Amino acid sequence: MAKEEPRSISRDLQELQRKLTLLIEFFQNNPKVIAFTKSPVGQYLDRHPFLALALLVFIVTSAVPVGFFLLLVILTTLVALVGVIILEDH
Repeated sequence: MAKEEPRSISRDLQELQRKLTLLIEFFQNNPKVIAFTKSPVGQYLDRHPFLALALLVFIVTSAVPVGFFLLLVILTTLVALVGVIILEDH
C-alpha cells in the first residue's frame, strides 16, 4: 500500500502539470494576448519582468477595494430604491 501512494502522487502531479501546460498554451495562443505582446507596451513589459510583476500585483490588490466600493454603491442604490418605493406607497 505504501508503494501505491507515491505513484498516485506522481500521477496527480503529472496530471496537474499537463493541465497547467494546456492552460499556458491556451493563453499564449489567444489572439488578444498575441496582439498585446506585439504592442509597444507588451514588448516593454517583456523586457522588464519585475515591472510587469509589480504592475500585476498592483492591479490585483487594487481590484479588491474597488470591488468592495462598487458593491457598496450597488447595495446603497438598491436600499435607496426600496426606501423610495416604500415611502411612496404609504
